[in-house]
Amino acid sequence: MDTIIWPTYINSKRSRKEGRKINKNDAVSDPKLTEISRAARKLNLNPKTEDDKSYPRFWWENSGRIIVERENTSKNKVLAEISQIIKSLRQHK
Repeated sequence: MDTIIWPTYINSKRSRKEGRKINKNDAVSDPKLTEISRAARKLNLNPKTEDDKSYPRFWWENSGRIIVERENTSKNKVLAEISQIIKSLRQHK
């Protein structure tokens, strides 16, 4: 099943009302498309990047989105796993 992941979903600087889908403690600040794509690749989710798209609520921001294939896992679990990988990638820089 294909699932769309907008950076807003895991951005700790956004509120739930603004579109964040996971717990603020699990989220990362200002996630980049490349980071999300890299994390999704590590999880074998076959990410496809569409960098010309804008999150509907913030249509003026050209944030882009990632489309991933997920099997039998909740969307929130995938988002939390991607966020954790981004956190670990950032620590190793």
